[in-house]
Amino acid sequence: MPNRYTTPLCMLLLCLATLASRGQTTRPIADRLDAIVSYPLVMAVQAENERSLAKGVTTRIDDGRTFVSDAFWVGLVPYASLPAWTTSPGGWEVYSYEQIRNTPVAQRPPGSWFISVALPIDAVGQGLWFGQERYELNWLPDPERSLLEADSAQRTRDFDAFWSHRLDDRALRDPAVSKAIEQYQRDPFQNWRARLLLDGLDPSRTRARETLGGVPDALEQIEHALNTQPPADEMLAGIARQQEARWQIILGRIWLIDPSTAERMKHALMRTASFGDRRLPLWSADTNGLARLAHDLLSPFVNDDTRVLRAKAWLEAQPRALSWIIDDQGQLEAGTDRLLPTLGVVSLPSTPGDSLLRIDSLLDTPDLSTVPPNQMYRVQVPVEPRMVDSMSPVIETVPITMRIGRWSAKHELIASRVPARAPFVRIGPLLNDWDLSALVNNQPLARAKPPANRATIGLLQRSTPPSRNDPLSGWQLYLECAAPNPGREGDAIEVWIGPRAYPIAAWRITPDALVETIASSGLGITPQPSVETRILNDRWVAQITLPDSVFDEHADLVLGIERTDADGVHTAWPRRMIPGQSEPARLIITPDEFDNLRLDP
Repeated sequence: MPNRYTTPLCMLLLCLATLASRGQTTRPIADRLDAIVSYPLVMAVQAENERSLAKGVTTRIDDGRTFVSDAFWVGLVPYASLPAWTTSPGGWEVYSYEQIRNTPVAQRPPGSWFISVALPIDAVGQGLWFGQERYELNWLPDPERSLLEADSAQRTRDFDAFWSHRLDDRALRDPAVSKAIEQYQRDPFQNWRARLLLDGLDPSRTRARETLGGVPDALEQIEHALNTQPPADEMLAGIARQQEARWQIILGRIWLIDPSTAERMKHALMRTASFGDRRLPLWSADTNGLARLAHDLLSPFVNDDTRVLRAKAWLEAQPRALSWIIDDQGQLEAGTDRLLPTLGVVSLPSTPGDSLLRIDSLLDTPDLSTVPPNQMYRVQVPVEPRMVDSMSPVIETVPITMRIGRWSAKHELIASRVPARAPFVRIGPLLNDWDLSALVNNQPLARAKPPANRATIGLLQRSTPPSRNDPLSGWQLYLECAAPNPGREGDAIEVWIGPRAYPIAAWRITPDALVETIASSGLGITPQPSVETRILNDRWVAQITLPDSVFDEHADLVLGIERTDADGVHTAWPRRMIPGQSEPARLIITPDEFDNLRLDP
């Protein structure tokens, strides 16, 4: 018969056991665990009490074998990056428990705890236990297994050709592509994309894999290198290998079910397009969307038909085309006063072939054009100029819609000349070049504004009163160019005068007041401007006295400006430019009312 101390003691021991188990409770964050045969299972975990991670995380499989895994904090360290076609949000860093245990979660790099469980190859089919809770594992085959599943010699050759398809050498040489690859290679969650571009993500060319049990002789040195890596580096390598394997399995499965869908999918994941002499990436930058796609395609609850339908749905959701405004007022229609804005369009068909472009504007009938795939195509649309009240100027725009199939994009063209009114005409700010995300999503203002320490802004004003014989004399362009280190070699502004493609003059001006003519009209030589510069603490300024001949026969100033700073950051006004674009857009400025300060009766 229990004495009076038995029941309280049992209750105390039960409470202590419960508290201990709660303090050691660690569980996966993901709602599904995908285990790949012959690969360690790397997963994000959460702990109710982080102190329980000091001795590692203990897991076991159904047959009772246990594994103790060190926990590492994997966090994204943000860093400032210069504007570019593609940018990285930061760098992934790994911290051991001892390195980060005293750092509050709010002060850590955003991320999670990760563990790596070295599941043996004979664990296939078993589940994984965290304490008293069992988690079903979604077992996936070794990616190389798919290479053995082609059921004929011809299919084997076709499968090999599919895996060998990679980005061509011309595209790989483009600075935007090579920079994107470098960014992916530094990101363990995106490194698979670098391999896709460089070697097609061929499973037979996988540079590193961790096979538990027997290891082929050819991989012994690689395995030894992996096993001697610092644990933190090995965690990042494990994440990268797992992501690579997941996408190898996805592409291999889809090809074995429906080769044409797999080929379309691979093409979309590594799509580039020609922009003049440049080849720019136009693949999907939606990392969250790709993660959802991978999760769905690896699901154990869908059959082959559903898997292919999901892949096709993703393909259909990709942009069918993209378009943007290159220039609003840089050219006039011959024989009329109509503006000829220039727009760029790139058709991105899911299957090879030209596309029919329809342009809906205020004209009586839509304009139709045939657009080749995966290359920039320029179109011009006549626009009737809108008059502006010089006393209360409001610049008007004209809507235009581009259509290819079910895809459409709307743009607003500047249809009014800019009237110059005292005391000045504001110039700028100059805008960053287009980037991949902004162009694909038709967001002209997304990340368009450069940081304050690289901004360029200016004024167009009179420096001297006009004369009766020369009413267009005395105009001055004043530009302020912010810079982290003003006066560094390589910083320069370019002032373009006259129509696009046929400029009257273009000058390159540096902080030391050096003026270089980089373009001029074949009809005559426009004299260089008089330039005075000053280098200040956080910027340099230029006062550019324009020659009278910059005004055209209508007494208008057709102006565009661009700047490349000492770090290679390029900005332009009045429109953003595509990397590699040869000239900026133009705006027409009419100075005839600048000196007329009389009020209307």
